Amino acid sequence: MSLSPPAPRRSPGHRLARTFKDFVFWSPARGSWQYDVVVALILLFVFLTPARFFHDQPVYNPSLIGDVARLSQDSHGTSYRVSAALLASYDDDPRRAAQAVLILNLDHPFELTRIEPVRAQDGVIVWYDVWVREER
Repeated sequence: MSLSPPAPRRSPGHRLARTFKDFVFWSPARGSWQYDVVVALILLFVFLTPARFFHDQPVYNPSLIGDVARLSQDSHGTSYRVSAALLASYDDDPRRAAQAVLILNLDHPFELTRIEPVRAQDGVIVWYDVWVREER
C-alpha cells in the first residue's frame, strides 16, 4: 500500500482567483452558493439598471409606400403628407422630426415653412401636412 503525498495547500489568493474564474466561466454546480450569487447578480442587473442606460427607442420600420407623399406644388412651395408614426420615431417635436425626415427624402435644400396635424375621426393624429420652400 503506497501513500501518496498530501495535496499542497492553495494560497488564499489562488483560491480567490479560482472562484473568480468559476464565476466568469459559469462553472459552479447548480444549487451551490456560487451559482446562487451569479444568478442574484444577473437579476440585480436586470431589475435595477435604469432603462435610460440602454438608450432604448422604439424602432419604426417605414413601409415602402405612403409614409411620405408629395401632395401639391405651387409658387409658395411644396406640401408633403408625412406619417405621424414616422415622425414620432424620429423626435418628440413634430417640426424637428419633419425636418429630419425630409432631409433624408429630398435631394435638395429646403426651408420648412409650416406643419399641421391631420386627425382621424377619433382625434388621433395620423398624418402631418408639411409645407416647404424648396431651393433648387
